Amino acid sequence: MKESSRLYYVDWLRIIIVALLIPHHIAITFSHLGDVYVYLPIKDNSIYFFLQSTFLNLWFMRMLFFVSGISTFYALRKRTIKEYFKERCKKLLLPFVFAILLICPAMGYFKAITLNDFNGSLITFYPEFFKNIVAYLGWAHFWFLVYLFVFSMIFLVIRVSLKNMNNLTERISGFLSKKNNILIPMFVFVLLEATFRPFYPGFQTLINDWANFTVYLSFFLLGYIVATNKNCIDAIVNNLRLLTIVALASAGLFIFLKYAQSNILPFTRYYNDMTYTYQLCLSFIQGFAEYSLVFMFFGLSKLYLNKDNKIYRYLSKTSFSLYVFHFLIVNVTMYNIIRLSWNHFAIYLLSISIVYCLFFILYEILIKQIPLLRFILGIKK
Repeated sequence: MKESSRLYYVDWLRIIIVALLIPHHIAITFSHLGDVYVYLPIKDNSIYFFLQSTFLNLWFMRMLFFVSGISTFYALRKRTIKEYFKERCKKLLLPFVFAILLICPAMGYFKAITLNDFNGSLITFYPEFFKNIVAYLGWAHFWFLVYLFVFSMIFLVIRVSLKNMNNLTERISGFLSKKNNILIPMFVFVLLEATFRPFYPGFQTLINDWANFTVYLSFFLLGYIVATNKNCIDAIVNNLRLLTIVALASAGLFIFLKYAQSNILPFTRYYNDMTYTYQLCLSFIQGFAEYSLVFMFFGLSKLYLNKDNKIYRYLSKTSFSLYVFHFLIVNVTMYNIIRLSWNHFAIYLLSISIVYCLFFILYEILIKQIPLLRFILGIKK
């Protein structure tokens, strides 16, 4: 179709989410609300860092899987199953192997020298990383590539097994495109979160990560289904006001309860006395929040970001390289800048600016100039 021969807004969503990884990972250095390699010695309890981390964690990786499902639909329109499999291996497994051999040990080294009293060089640390890979955060942010590859293979198995899959997805997407039916899958995510999240809080181990696994896989499959019917995408836009109301209300309530469990005494007491019930309530609300936020931002991007320009063309080429290298650049930056006795928020903003600048400089003078890196990262001239 003319207006979406290239879904620019889908690419823009991918670009924006990858860009958000930088402030996200830098914030964890201060807040300790997640795993990074360099931490502020005493965590910063600023409400900003809490709000940013909690809000982004509700939707931004889920959106990546959703748009990956959309991309899979369009990829399979011009590729055979065999070609799609080869493309997934090249685009996902090859960068992952490159990262686990070279980038992850380099990032783990910063944790070794800042938290584990390691005194040797990066070369001497290299075998130490593989001896104790879990302690050094293993595959780091590259878990996404592994999960996406597994989901792609699961999808291929389903596609091969179900001879009438096209008819099935068309019927489902046709149903979802009617009136307010696009809201119905929200309750699937509520059920998944309530069932698994209290027991599997969110460690991306693939094998023992049932909450994330089922939720991410569901968003991936839902992305494919939505892409099969333009009316389904129109239904998201048409229900944008309702989705926004649900998103703001559920996300606001989730963030408040998450904050209150550690900072407001009555809620802290209830959380300590009734931990499972509290977590179940949070998971229930999270299901509403994650679904409505993903579809709210998707609908907004469809309305306002379906544009092609020079910035888009440049960033779409650099986005995957930014995903691959950003965390290493964050480590180098934070290791050196965290020692400044400045206001933490000033350091935070400065660090973000430095990381973006360093990446684009390295991309232009190094990354895109090396043929092997261009091949691994899929950089086209």
